Amino acid sequence: MLKALFFIFLFLVLGEVVRHLLNIPIAGNILAMILIFIALKVKLIKLETVKPASDKLIKYMVLFFVPYGVGMMVYLDVIKTNWVSIVVTTVSSTIITLYVTAIIQQKLEKR
Repeated sequence: MLKALFFIFLFLVLGEVVRHLLNIPIAGNILAMILIFIALKVKLIKLETVKPASDKLIKYMVLFFVPYGVGMMVYLDVIKTNWVSIVVTTVSSTIITLYVTAIIQQKLEKR
């Protein structure tokens, strides 16, 4: 379990380092997910190595969204004035994502 957490946090740190070195506007944790995905695909690390910690983190993932929900309270006045555009954007982007995912899934199933 500690080895699994070590690898997950190592890639999190690597993602932040890459973000700072390349000065790109992508969050370090997103880069970390991409890096750990690549490491798993090229078999740099084995899935069994990170699976115990990742299963535990996914089990409690809902807790990771609490700070973002509380942080949104600071911008309640902005949300009140722009709620229509926020709702329209959220709904339309969700529909587009589902549509594109369905098309890709159908194309992959044909193979």
